[in-house]
Amino acid sequence: MATVTVMDEPEHFSFPVLAKLASVGMMVLGLIAFGLTWIGGVELAMTGWVIAAWYCLGFPLFATLFISISHLSSSGWHVVIKRVPEAMTRYLPVAAGTFVLIALAALFSDFYDWAHPVDHGDLHSELIAGKTAWLNPSSFVIRMAIYFGVWIAASWALVRASRKQDVDGDVKHTTTGRRVAAPYAALFATTVTFASIDYIMSVEPTWFSTMFGVYQFAGIMESGFAMLALLLIFLQQTGYLRKSVNENHYHNVGIWLLASATFWAYIWFCQFMLIWYSNIPEETQHYLARWEGPWFWVSFGLNPLINWVIPFLILLPRPNKRNPKMLAIAAFFALGGRFIDLWQLVAPRSHPVDGIPHASAGVWTVVVVGTLVGVLGLFLFVTLKALEKAPLLAKKDPYYVESVHHHL
Repeated sequence: MATVTVMDEPEHFSFPVLAKLASVGMMVLGLIAFGLTWIGGVELAMTGWVIAAWYCLGFPLFATLFISISHLSSSGWHVVIKRVPEAMTRYLPVAAGTFVLIALAALFSDFYDWAHPVDHGDLHSELIAGKTAWLNPSSFVIRMAIYFGVWIAASWALVRASRKQDVDGDVKHTTTGRRVAAPYAALFATTVTFASIDYIMSVEPTWFSTMFGVYQFAGIMESGFAMLALLLIFLQQTGYLRKSVNENHYHNVGIWLLASATFWAYIWFCQFMLIWYSNIPEETQHYLARWEGPWFWVSFGLNPLINWVIPFLILLPRPNKRNPKMLAIAAFFALGGRFIDLWQLVAPRSHPVDGIPHASAGVWTVVVVGTLVGVLGLFLFVTLKALEKAPLLAKKDPYYVESVHHHL
């Protein structure tokens, strides 16, 4: 099959020294910040770690689904950028290491109320007792191993097929990727839903929402496209993919970022509206704890503003989706919004006072952002190192020609 060779640009990535130092510096700062949060106690420290670990896990999860969707839809436009999501998947084994601390917290601390429940003879204790078949430390750790086993196995199979195609150019490897992608899409939906319940929603074990899995999926997709956009812009700024990736590819990424941000807003509103309308105490407690005081402005003001309103307004005009600078601004807002969303989910736990739910912690808990900086530095270091392992352009992919000449 005929291929097109993009001339006069490097085909192999070399991790820039300044970027390497920056990512290492982020890790050091994050480690210091995480250490300092222990002064505030286990709950504050683990709040930051759970947010950071789940936030950064979202990037490789997004990458595996992006690759899978591209296979299942026979997409061609993405081929010149696919090395970036492939590199993002290499963080999954490292992410598993970051979740070991969360497993230890469930086994040996009281961060999760359900881990070592105390029967106070009230409704709260009764509701937790009714969920012990699922929410107990042993099954929590077993499920964690299953989740990461599925994610790592799928990512390895998808990337392995791509690497084999680099050698022999056989179209059968595209077919192999498609065969892996089909069952993985279903497994992704299942595992991400249950994982989000385990690690995030169970922080308030008496609260539940049947929309929580798709809510987290929306956040993962929005932040994932934002990170993909920034990594592509970084590569072009450092001299890579300048001729193969053009404004049309950015347009596609911008469309996806705009769509995922809008989908997040839709799910965010629907979850709140349905819980408000049904008015079931076990559901409304979550929102009541965030309805009073400064948390109201975070949860119902800043959260939708940063996650949707600003990215939406930036990316709505066609020229902005094709402009790397405007796309980068929208992506930074989306990434900041993802932190705000997770922070307001984990930090202000619903705590009943005279039967009325109140937030157990204040907005000062934003200090945990320092921990996120460190784990984000780790993700960037692993991803950029992984980019060095293979050619930046998959020239033997059967859709390579289509991707090079992609036009919108």
